[in-house]
Amino acid sequence: MDRAAAAPADLPDQPVVGDPPAIGVASIPASPGQVRPPAPVPSMPVPPEAGPAGTAPPDPAPPEEALDATAPASIPPPPVVLAAVQPAPIRPASGAGREPQPSGGDGAVLSGHATSGFSPWVSDKLQSYVYLLVDPRTGRAFSVGRGRGDRCFHHVRAARHGGDPEPRGGPADDAGFPMLERIREVESTGREVRIDILRYGLTPDDALLVEAAVHDSLGFRGEPTLGSQRQSAVEVGSRLAKRAKFKRAHQVVLLRVGGRGTDPSYAKARHGWRLGRNWIDPDSVRSPRWAVVVVGNLVAAVHRIERWEPTRSEVAAPMGGSDPGSGPAGGAPVGRYSFAGPVDPELERRYVGKSVAAYLGKGTPGAVTFVWCGPHWVNTPP
Repeated sequence: MDRAAAAPADLPDQPVVGDPPAIGVASIPASPGQVRPPAPVPSMPVPPEAGPAGTAPPDPAPPEEALDATAPASIPPPPVVLAAVQPAPIRPASGAGREPQPSGGDGAVLSGHATSGFSPWVSDKLQSYVYLLVDPRTGRAFSVGRGRGDRCFHHVRAARHGGDPEPRGGPADDAGFPMLERIREVESTGREVRIDILRYGLTPDDALLVEAAVHDSLGFRGEPTLGSQRQSAVEVGSRLAKRAKFKRAHQVVLLRVGGRGTDPSYAKARHGWRLGRNWIDPDSVRSPRWAVVVVGNLVAAVHRIERWEPTRSEVAAPMGGSDPGSGPAGGAPVGRYSFAGPVDPELERRYVGKSVAAYLGKGTPGAVTFVWCGPHWVNTPP
């Protein structure tokens, strides 16, 4: 047989239905009589279509056209398999379409609103605390309170829904509850009252003390539970100063020149005291031997009295006296007297800086007070 005639003519490759399209990979031509290997084609496995549950996927359908049996065997390239990619699930935005829920662990508050509450975990950590209600329009606090748990949220709830803003004790308010009116005024502008925790982790007694201190420092209306103690340092010093106790042998007259800040110098303090004639006689047993200059309630100086002199009209009376001297022209006596005498260092060491409030009595103190002056003119502290 003629070899050329016996050899079947080369048939062009027929496309196989269902095969993937060629991807343009170069191939080496095969010599006659040699089976041409398939061209390498990269592929990815494609998962078979899922059938009914529990059944195997069906076999792929055979190609519609088969190659001539006399043609050289040709192995079709494997199918390109594409991995299926599952789309990521779409999650709703946090808080969208649902009400805020309490935290089950260590969350801070149930939500960001002023009527929310603390989680149980946070409430246990807070213990007793002191809080401020702050006006967001000005950034200034308008009320202070103390409590435990969700106490700080009660006022806003009461303002919105009505009720007593002080069910368990707290900052004192007037009968009309102006604090609630302030909260409603803020919320009418579309804003919320800010709640600041000032101190936490306190005992009830500590919280009471902090509340009173903040109440006094910010000058809120009403009295704190412990009462107000706010006063100047001079007043506190005078109130807490050690009490002066004059000895029986020290016959003194307390000359109060005025309140705090008054000049207690000798040049100012010695003039213009209204005294009876019997008190200025150095030979009388009732006459004072020392002049004690008092500013406020504290001893400022002690002078040994050598003599008393009439105050002239040109010399004004000190703040402790009633009126300036006013007499006839030429400097005639006006019924007031000025003491003269040096400082007594020993008695100053004993009495200066001490309080004579017990000797001055209650109410407005007088300008002149006698202590241990004669058997019938003795003032003793109550």
